[in-house]
Amino acid sequence: MTRDIDAATLSASQSAAIHPVLFVELLFDGGAVRFHSELGEIVTGGNTYTGTGRLGSVSPVQEDTELARSTLSLSLSGLPTDIVAAVLNESFQGRRATLSLGYFDTANQLVADPVVLYRGRMDTVSIEQGQDLTVTISVESRFAAWDRPLERRYNDADQQARYPGDLGMQFVEQAVNKELFWGITAS
Repeated sequence: MTRDIDAATLSASQSAAIHPVLFVELLFDGGAVRFHSELGEIVTGGNTYTGTGRLGSVSPVQEDTELARSTLSLSLSGLPTDIVAAVLNESFQGRRATLSLGYFDTANQLVADPVVLYRGRMDTVSIEQGQDLTVTISVESRFAAWDRPLERRYNDADQQARYPGDLGMQFVEQAVNKELFWGITAS
């Protein structure tokens, strides 16, 4: 997959002393939860990310030339309680998750906008209580949805549920058993 990496980020990634920072964005019904692997708050792309000091672990990002599903595993520990509460109390399955990578300069300032490493949908969450609370989130690529059947019915009831007031499917059910005479006059 080709990525647009600006010159400042590319230069920072190739310098002798690098200072990478990971950004995670989890979108829930109640709003987005954003955090990063350093301390303090960082504003990038118009969004504020809360620092956790550490993220735990991130599995390697897998990419190939095939259109196949890949899974990313985020193990998050040392999270603030509001983030843990959002993960525990919100509906998470199928919600978007994004992992990005940025770099700090020698003055601990973000060099440029972070580069998206992985974007997918949250699938499963497991919680482990040890010395620290660890939340592991499995994120599937968008290709995982290709295995799932579409839950769409082409009838008036389904159309009204999706687009109230739309009459485009109003007569579909009547047309199923309708006998049509083409090129013949009915007697």
